[in-house]
Amino acid sequence: MLASGSSKHNERNQNRPLALPTFPVALDSAGKPVDTLRLKENADIITPIDLQLVLKEKQQPQVNPEVQTSTTLNKEQLDIPCLNAKGVTGKPKAKSEMPPANFNNANPKSDNDDAVAMESMLSEQKKWVARDIERHSHDYSEESRIPLELQNGITSDERIQEFLDKNPIYDLDKQLWAGFEEDNRLLAEGANLRDVVYDIINAILEEWGTTLHGRRKLRRTYDLKLFHETKFSSGYSCPDFVIEARGPSFERPEQGDVGFSNIATCITIDPPGLESNLGDMFERHAVLARQIFAHQPNRRFVRTCCIDQEGIAWYHFDRSGLYENFGGFYNEEPHNFIRLILGLSSLDEEILGLDTSIRWRLDREGRKATGTVAVVDERKVSRKFKMVFVEPMFRKSSIYGTGTVVWVVEDSESGEEVLVKDSWRGDGEEWVSECENLKAARGLDGVVQMISCEEDRVQTKNFGVFREDDPECMNFIQSRMVMERYEHHLFAFSFERQLLCALRDAIAGHRNLVIKAGIIQRDVAWRNILFGKPDAKPGNRGILIDLDLALPISSIKPVCTAVGHAQFCSIATLFNAISHSKDRRRLPHDYLDDLEAGFYTTSTIMYELDGPGICRDPLPEFVSEWLGCANIGFTKNLQFKRNFILSEDPIDPKDYIAPFWSEASRNLVEKYYTFTRQMAQVKEDIRRDYSSEKAHEKLQDLLAGPAVFQNYDHVINLFDVAIMQLDSAKEKNSNSPAQGTKRKAKDALENLLGPCDANDNRARRLKLESTGEEDV
Repeated sequence: MLASGSSKHNERNQNRPLALPTFPVALDSAGKPVDTLRLKENADIITPIDLQLVLKEKQQPQVNPEVQTSTTLNKEQLDIPCLNAKGVTGKPKAKSEMPPANFNNANPKSDNDDAVAMESMLSEQKKWVARDIERHSHDYSEESRIPLELQNGITSDERIQEFLDKNPIYDLDKQLWAGFEEDNRLLAEGANLRDVVYDIINAILEEWGTTLHGRRKLRRTYDLKLFHETKFSSGYSCPDFVIEARGPSFERPEQGDVGFSNIATCITIDPPGLESNLGDMFERHAVLARQIFAHQPNRRFVRTCCIDQEGIAWYHFDRSGLYENFGGFYNEEPHNFIRLILGLSSLDEEILGLDTSIRWRLDREGRKATGTVAVVDERKVSRKFKMVFVEPMFRKSSIYGTGTVVWVVEDSESGEEVLVKDSWRGDGEEWVSECENLKAARGLDGVVQMISCEEDRVQTKNFGVFREDDPECMNFIQSRMVMERYEHHLFAFSFERQLLCALRDAIAGHRNLVIKAGIIQRDVAWRNILFGKPDAKPGNRGILIDLDLALPISSIKPVCTAVGHAQFCSIATLFNAISHSKDRRRLPHDYLDDLEAGFYTTSTIMYELDGPGICRDPLPEFVSEWLGCANIGFTKNLQFKRNFILSEDPIDPKDYIAPFWSEASRNLVEKYYTFTRQMAQVKEDIRRDYSSEKAHEKLQDLLAGPAVFQNYDHVINLFDVAIMQLDSAKEKNSNSPAQGTKRKAKDALENLLGPCDANDNRARRLKLESTGEEDV
């Protein structure tokens, strides 16, 4: 058993979304992107392994394109994968099964070179799942476990016994599958485990008719490349076998005939003498599962398996975590083995872990042509929305967590494009349904508006692997929301006044949430503020989105977590994240933490962009340090923020603003910095003297109604003044610096973010957890 231990697609199909853009990311002092491996723990969208490796390949022909080093994206390549943001139209994006642009097509010198290359690439790939495995995996079970839905309903004991009685692939007298020796019940001398297992599984699939019309087909893929969902590198995997699938949830890859987009599962073989470490095999299957999730956006869970000469280990991955299980000794327990194989290859897509409320129609090439998403609203009325694009505009890549997927669809009643968002939440008191938050936000200016929702669609505890006896095993619940669609995020601004108005209205929207709905959003960042609709009136020129981490003020407790995008976390919440669980100096996340995040959002845009769609290259060293610290740990992040905000002598925040920005914006940043510094110092004083009654009184005063109104009014007024200064300068038709340096805004979206974000690493959002780092 496993060792213990740690055709080119034509352009007619305009339903495909465009290539995902690259968002700003930290640059080093030379102006180059920060090493992405250092940023791995916060990966938010599908990200690549930056390698150029080779492997012999039978199926997909290799290509030799030049490495692309352009600093801009053209219109046909650009899309904005932000929640509620409208994209642009153009050609379909290249699918992930296509070899990336910098694929190295040199011929390998030897099989050993192949092995070394593959091992190196696997090592890098595993780093992308290491965080999930470390924090959200569940212990290996030595007890034979098969999910209940595979034990009941897949097939009957009588049907299995009939197969075993008549098929020579199994010897009833010896209780052995063909290819194994009776004396030691191990692989027969000279037999190849891959061939033996292939014959067994293929016999099972043929007997139960799953191979009819090619609906399911066992494929040897150990010498084929199944390309990853990557943007810049040659990431791929080569599982020993896959079960190719046909149906409304699967589509043929653009290159070759098998890829992660049209498989039901992956199967690996652990041959005698080369048994893998249990932990290594788990990591490999987590990599495979992550890619299945990426290529099949309606996946609720993924199951895979590994077979050696004695038994079978199978793996289950869903948003609640990663599970490894012992499937039994398949010679002695053929019934369980057959049920598991039938479950992994089932013709019922629900059993495979697919959400059948999301459906596609395929074209003659087996590619997705049109699709629909069904939603049951609060009145229990089901509606189908037609997809504008057959792939989601946004999806999270990590296995554990919210698993957010956002679809652009058409509302047949209004004729408008709206969004359907699927996301998961933990079933605990620290989690609140985003549906409930959006209901509370209905009618509020400056906040995303929900049309309908389906609150509790499905729960991970019903997937057959939930362990009641594991305190670390949390049930996750999926919700589906239909929401209005808005314009692009803040980094896609077209002119200075537009940006300031959007920031102003989003902060006012945050105030509405706090004062009128009693909710704190807890995730203010440039990516979570969108420009309002083209005809938006003041109050809705900027829209605050993503309320999945929002909580009612009354339920927020001083816990060892920091919530939000790492770059924009406040000083107080970062202290919480590194504090000890018994440290009583933690402060609950409040509105001032989000106003502090608003300052970071405002300043980083003016620090990183030198006009519409123009990234500074290189960034000032101060800004590069900020972006870097935000991604390498809570302590470094906190130290930087304290030096930035709470230094004994205040810094001049205008020193790092790009030349494009007007004097009005510079003054805004300076005054917003002063306010942020004052509030952060007050909270720091409260924390340090938290045991005193005076500190508690000061905190209560800070959170009381009059102070809340006063602080919001102060910040919003800063934006109002800056906007009026811009308007005044325009009316005077003056060359005053208050107008800002004039730049051509033509094709700004073409330049938007070009190389400034290799992997969207600094835009990632985490529910940051306590690390037990040093007390601060």
